[in-house]
Amino acid sequence: MTGVTADGPGGSIAVRPEIALSWKRSALSGIDPGCAFDATPADDLDLTGRLLRAARPVLDEVGIQIAGTELCLLLADPDCRIVARVFDNPAVERRMERLGAIVGSRFGEDLAGTNALGTPLEVRRGVVVNGAEHYLDQFKELSCYGHPIIHPVTRRVEGILDLTCIAPQVNSLFAPFLQRAAADIERRLLDGSRASEQRLVDAFHRVSPQRQVAVAAIGEDLLLSNRTAQEMLDGADHAVLRALAADLSPDQSRTVDIELASGESVSVQADRIAGADGGALFLVRPRERRSTPIPRGPGLGDQAGARIRGTLLRLRDSDDAVVVLGEPGAGRTSAVRDLVGSRVCHIHDAAQIPLRGLDVWLGELARSLVGTDTVVVEQVQLLPDAVHPMLTDALTAGGARLVLTGEPEQDLPRPVAALVARCPEHVVLPPLRQRRAEIPDIAQAMLDEIAPGARLTASALEALSAGRWPGNLAELRVVVGSAAGQAGGSRITATDLPDRYRTSDRVSRLGGREQAERQAIVDALAQCHGNKVHAAAQLGISRSTLYTRMRALDVRS
Repeated sequence: MTGVTADGPGGSIAVRPEIALSWKRSALSGIDPGCAFDATPADDLDLTGRLLRAARPVLDEVGIQIAGTELCLLLADPDCRIVARVFDNPAVERRMERLGAIVGSRFGEDLAGTNALGTPLEVRRGVVVNGAEHYLDQFKELSCYGHPIIHPVTRRVEGILDLTCIAPQVNSLFAPFLQRAAADIERRLLDGSRASEQRLVDAFHRVSPQRQVAVAAIGEDLLLSNRTAQEMLDGADHAVLRALAADLSPDQSRTVDIELASGESVSVQADRIAGADGGALFLVRPRERRSTPIPRGPGLGDQAGARIRGTLLRLRDSDDAVVVLGEPGAGRTSAVRDLVGSRVCHIHDAAQIPLRGLDVWLGELARSLVGTDTVVVEQVQLLPDAVHPMLTDALTAGGARLVLTGEPEQDLPRPVAALVARCPEHVVLPPLRQRRAEIPDIAQAMLDEIAPGARLTASALEALSAGRWPGNLAELRVVVGSAAGQAGGSRITATDLPDRYRTSDRVSRLGGREQAERQAIVDALAQCHGNKVHAAAQLGISRSTLYTRMRALDVRS
């Protein structure tokens, strides 16, 4: 392969292109090549999961094959944390441990620089890293070949195998040897997936004949429903059931009361099936409406939108000034329509001032304040100082009712914040990321307007529920419209969504606590403009912990 000149840890030298790119990623992560690797082990490793079950026989066989070679074999999980090690002898083990190769330590490029665990994970293919090609100085005595383990069906990276020697260059036989080992683990993963699915199917068949009870079995890539469940549950409900199962341990059972997307109040018995890789069986029974359903999912719960609409309708007949605050795209204009109703109103958008001229805009506003029932001033954060006295007088003198809209109060300029503080009534619209439990219903309602008769499937609803939505409702409407145009029929799946909205299954399966933790990290990164050092300080954690949690919670920045 043709070499390129790159600025590496030791200066500008000729290296292979894949190593040059890895060095660049390492440098952008803020790693100092001369610093010691942080080998602090994670405390949340899964040492009983399907990766280790599939890999254990292969690791045992490789251990026999590398006897007398002074080699080391490492297995890492999808978060690049070492979960298993095979050494030729105790001396090699001690030497590798001094370099940080202990169970639980994470070798992602963002912590360990270029290496044969983190780099194959980044590029999803086998990579040779010879001694001098490592980014950290302490690893330059090692040469390694790493190969990702990819599930044959889901195509997700399930782990990484790394074969290491203490030498300046790897043996040319490392690659085919490790590729065969990885392929053996991948075949065992496939066999294990079939076995886990069979356990879930067996559990479903044991109870599915119950006609008065909706029965559903939901696994990673499997969904079974009896006729009652097909009629009672839709895609939004499947997403809620998956989130409920994510908080259960194997063989654990839990019964909760929830409200389905249809509005029906039900009792759900959730049973996590051991050996089914997170699969669970659900028995759903209708119940009396006099009991109060628990809110489902994190955030404000299912009724946030209804509460806001109720507040707007309550204020419709009032003459008090109202300010509607929320992020761009959160529905401020729609809220004004609900608030004003059939009243005669004039709307003045501060964004039009540069186009129309301040004098013209002020003249139109002055005439509206004299002869109109309701005057709406949108985007007050854009108002120049010359407008503030007129609106302040209008708020105190009576006459036309004023309705103001603007961004969240903490984002308003101080003079504008003082202006809106004079409004007796404040309506705050939460951002869409705080209304995740409502996203399935909101998205389907938007789709009903765009393409009547079309339905969002469970995979699409789960992906939408896991989105960040900086553009809030406006962004969601664009995505739903795009998916409706992309779909070949009336069923819209996750593959019909634009690429960057096809969020990983791992995010959609996070429980309520993990969703809240993930959102806190996303918000901190946004406030710190992507600076991970500052975000870690704001969250009160170390940078290495931040990287670990970002990887575990699939936060990309």
